[in-house]
Amino acid sequence: MNVYMRELACALAKYNVKVDIFTRWTNETAPQVVQLNPQVRVIHIKAGPVAPIHKNDLYQYLPIFTRNIDEFRCREAGQYDLIHSHYWLSGVAGMRLARLWDISHVTTFHTLARLKQLAHPNEPEPPLRLEMEQRLIQHVDRIIAPTVDERTELIRFCGATTSQVDVIPCGVDLDLFVPRDQQQARKLLYLDPQQPVLLFAGRLDPFKGPDLLLRAAAMMEEEAQIVIVGGKLSGDKDVKGLQTLAKELKISQRVHFLGARPRQEMPLIYSAAHVTVVPSYHESFGLAAVESLACGTPVVATRAGGLMTVIQHGETGYLVPRCAGFFAERLDTLLHTPDLYAHMSAAARDSVRRFSWSSVARQVHDVYDAIIDEAECLVAQ
Repeated sequence: MNVYMRELACALAKYNVKVDIFTRWTNETAPQVVQLNPQVRVIHIKAGPVAPIHKNDLYQYLPIFTRNIDEFRCREAGQYDLIHSHYWLSGVAGMRLARLWDISHVTTFHTLARLKQLAHPNEPEPPLRLEMEQRLIQHVDRIIAPTVDERTELIRFCGATTSQVDVIPCGVDLDLFVPRDQQQARKLLYLDPQQPVLLFAGRLDPFKGPDLLLRAAAMMEEEAQIVIVGGKLSGDKDVKGLQTLAKELKISQRVHFLGARPRQEMPLIYSAAHVTVVPSYHESFGLAAVESLACGTPVVATRAGGLMTVIQHGETGYLVPRCAGFFAERLDTLLHTPDLYAHMSAAARDSVRRFSWSSVARQVHDVYDAIIDEAECLVAQ
């Protein structure tokens, strides 16, 4: 989500849009205002301790967060034409500020609790989040959904109106995410150049399914290396849990934990892999899948959510039911069929050119224009 906001803001700047990104101040050494480019600022707002806080504890600080945003605006004598909020917590803040400033409000949920719960009923979402997301849907002027499927789900399950939801995909930096030489990439990452590599990249949340990749790898005919990018290399309970599982499955000697890596390193890591595996219960879009395809690496993923829009089944990867056996079978098929693998690799990058940030920003800019025009027409009446 942070990548999305930064990249979208900088791409919108090319359309002469000025963007202020308000976020909670979490680091005492960070300046209050960071200028990303002449048109884009990140503004840190005090709300609670100037330190990281678990997302489940943030709601209590929303009133002071919104109040301090308004005070910052008043000090600068600034005026905004529109609010674009991201995630439900920011959406609640945006809802209050939109009412206070009498301007339109666009939101992008990125993940919706109701849809997560439908995908994984055994993991209930916080009632407060469910309630606030429902309230947001009732009050915002427009919702940007990354896929047609999410638009349909917003209307069918969450009560959004047909005119309220626009479909605009997330983007990928096609200048950064480019194919690298696979053997050279493996050498730099100290991976066996002769043994296939399966990659998982993302949060090590059980919802994302890194454990399913380990279970699938243990069932495969091919003894592939497994690279897991995410989490911390020390004191991380999710990493420890996966390490324990790898030992139980007797595959720990070929599982490599790299921890969370800087974004600039990810093209090298995607290029080192034969296949990127995305075994989530649900993905609104599937940014890791898009980045992987941009680097020429096929993807095997759960047949769910935005992944069905990103991956062309049988052409750039496979979409399978969320079951270790299905993943194992498709991964073995790819690794044992060189011609098929070469075809998918060759098709991968072209399949995601439509997700360039320039294209995404143009579509978002059009939505902003339409909403502002609608608001002006209402005032004129």
